[in-house]
Amino acid sequence: MTLLNRPELSVEDDLTQAIDIDLNAALAPLIAQRMQSPIVRSSTAAEVTRMIDDSFPLGGDSLTDLVAQITSVTERYPRRNTHPGFFGWIAPSGLPTDPLAHAMVAVLNENVGGYWASPVGTTVERLVIGWLAKLLDLPTRAEGVFLSGGSLANMSAIASALSRRYGPDYKKQGLCAFSHPDKPVIICSKATHFSIRRAAVMLGIGTDNVIAVDTDDKFRMRLDKLDEALKQYKNVVCVVATAGTTNTGAIDPLGEIAERCSKQNIWLHIDAAYGGGGLLAEELSPRYRGIEMADSVTVDMHKWFFQSLDGSALIYRDADAARALFYESSDYLHSSTEPVAEQYMFFHIAPELSRRFRALPFYIAFRCYGIDRLGRNVLHNVECAEYLAQLIRHETDLELIAAPQLSILCFRFNPVKLGDDQVDAINREIRDQIQREGEFLISPTVINSRPVLRVCVVNHATRAEHIEGLLESVLRIGRSLI
Repeated sequence: MTLLNRPELSVEDDLTQAIDIDLNAALAPLIAQRMQSPIVRSSTAAEVTRMIDDSFPLGGDSLTDLVAQITSVTERYPRRNTHPGFFGWIAPSGLPTDPLAHAMVAVLNENVGGYWASPVGTTVERLVIGWLAKLLDLPTRAEGVFLSGGSLANMSAIASALSRRYGPDYKKQGLCAFSHPDKPVIICSKATHFSIRRAAVMLGIGTDNVIAVDTDDKFRMRLDKLDEALKQYKNVVCVVATAGTTNTGAIDPLGEIAERCSKQNIWLHIDAAYGGGGLLAEELSPRYRGIEMADSVTVDMHKWFFQSLDGSALIYRDADAARALFYESSDYLHSSTEPVAEQYMFFHIAPELSRRFRALPFYIAFRCYGIDRLGRNVLHNVECAEYLAQLIRHETDLELIAAPQLSILCFRFNPVKLGDDQVDAINREIRDQIQREGEFLISPTVINSRPVLRVCVVNHATRAEHIEGLLESVLRIGRSLI
């Protein structure tokens, strides 16, 4: 008792210090960095480490000094996803509502495992999931959950597909009991995100049993090759289609794939981690015909919904198979298997138990900006990509490799007088030089075994002048290298 009463063990003063700081003043320098150039500056791990105090933490550092330290090092060695010239990976641009909303999540510190632990958090999350289900045109019985990212969402969807495929005994007996005489397989396209292969590894299916079928000249799953795979393989766990591939932004023929899966009672999962944001724009919705027939859909809020990391929605047409797989109870936690509002548990339909209030920033952003306004920004991104494609078609030194189906396109600097090896070397150097100059960033990728320049537009701050500036840089650098 004496030990517990020692004043130096009281944390009250430390907690007071932790909040005794002007939040606006602390964040202002970080917010100011968002539009600054360069987008990224080359560095070594040693250079970054020298600017960060790596001594063993004994306490006593002031919060003001720690904020200043991180502000300084991120200003020196940035990676600004928020910059309007960031055309690299599918990274979040963030919304102005995010800093406050995420601070509220931290202050509330609720574990949104279910209604018993967080009545408000559970209610808000179910509401936001309902809005997304409406965008997807799924039935009112659809349920969902926010997870850390598309990888976990895709894996959880495939796990649920296993549950429906093999029935109640699967949970008890595992995959080995259902792997004879035919091995379980997942069918997808060669353009499918590698998270599907990783899911196959973690679920015990194995990458050899991920059947990746060919794509057409627009990088979409070929239906004839899908038909061949469905005929050849008898133990199909699920088909994975993509609404917006990472490399080229391609949308698989969702309706035709869904019809085939429905006829054979095969689970259809649609990975719309990137492309799902396009559903915000009514003008783009026809491109997604068939997504409403999916058994499960992954949509990342931290991609084309413009919102800060992290939050990936996994939405089930019918969550019964997920609930049969993930439902657990314990001596300290009893709940109903029925989705009664006051007993609702998110960990009954997905693997996470401890969960922060992920839905709050999305709720605030949706209510503040509205679906229509966010959708206009999404549509503007598509128009920016189409504008760039139009400019590329009018330049004799450029070749459009993958036209935009959404907001991603791939092209190449390709003067007719140069050979393939020379062209490939110049395109690699163009990409690297653009990054060194700092006003734009494009990601490396390869199509048909050759390097291309990939442009991904998912930032609400991107305008026509950024598109024109990028193209001017590509042409200037490319021509200087000939």
